[in-house]
Amino acid sequence: MKKFKRVYIEISNICNLSCSFCSISNRPKRSLSVGEFEKIIKKLDSYTDYVYLHIKGEPLLHPKLDKILAICKKYHKQVNITTNGVLLKEKAKILLESGIVRQLNISLHSENHKEEYLKDIFEAVELLSPHMPVVYRLWTLKDFSFDAKSTRTVNKIMEYYHLSIGTVERIYTDTNIQIDSNIYINKANQFIWPDVDNSYYESKGYCHALKDHIGVLSDGTVVPCCLDGEGNINLGNILTMNIERILENPKIETMRKGFENRKVGEDLCKHCNFKEQFNR
Repeated sequence: MKKFKRVYIEISNICNLSCSFCSISNRPKRSLSVGEFEKIIKKLDSYTDYVYLHIKGEPLLHPKLDKILAICKKYHKQVNITTNGVLLKEKAKILLESGIVRQLNISLHSENHKEEYLKDIFEAVELLSPHMPVVYRLWTLKDFSFDAKSTRTVNKIMEYYHLSIGTVERIYTDTNIQIDSNIYINKANQFIWPDVDNSYYESKGYCHALKDHIGVLSDGTVVPCCLDGEGNINLGNILTMNIERILENPKIETMRKGFENRKVGEDLCKHCNFKEQFNR
C-alpha cells in the first residue's frame, strides 16, 4: 500500500503571534477535537508512520496536546512539532512525557520581542534535547545573510552555548549546523507563501507534494502540501470521507504527472516559489 513519508495534520489554525512573514488566514479559527484527531489518525494509519502537527497555527496552543500526543503513541506514529517557542517552557513536560516526539523545530525568526523569549526557549531545550533532536530555524533570510534581528538572535545563541570560533564560522557559511549535542541551526531564505494574487509566477518546476506527503487542515480538508494553508486545492474532507476515496481524486494524478514532467498545473502552485528549492 502506498505510504507517505509524512502527513501534516493541522491540529489548530490558531496562533499566539501575528508575524509579518506568515500569510494571513481567512479560515474560521478552530482546533481539532480529540475525537476528530483520532478519527483522522485511524484513517491514515496504514498510509504513514510520521505526522507533523502543523500547517498554520501554533500546535502548542492546543488545549488537549497531551491527549493528541497520546493518540499518536497509541497508533505508533512518530511526531514532528514546529513551534514559535512562546509556550515551549510551559509545554516541555508534556512533550517529554509523551515519549513520541522525534524532532522539535523552533522558529526563532518568529516576531516575539519579549525579553525572556530566548532565555525561556534555551532552558526548555536543555530539558528536551537529551531526548529528541532540536532544530533552531532561521527561515527569513535574504541570500542567506543575517539582518539585524537574526544577528541578535545568533549572538544570543553564541553566548548561551559558548560556541567555538569554528562553529560560529559555520553558522555564517553553512545552512545546517550542529551547535551542541542533539541541537542544530537550520538556515533558509524567506519564501513567498503561495497565493493566486501574489506577484510570483512560474509554470515550470517540481514539487514533492502528493508524492511523499499530504496535509490535513483543522476542518478536515485534505490538501496537497503544508503550504496550502487556505485549502485552495481541496481534495476532499477526511472527517466525512474515507482516505481511499480522497486519494482517487483525479486531480492528484494530474498534479503528480505534471510535477514529474516539470509542468505545474494548479494556479496556486504556479504562485509558490518554494518549489524552486527542488530545481537547483
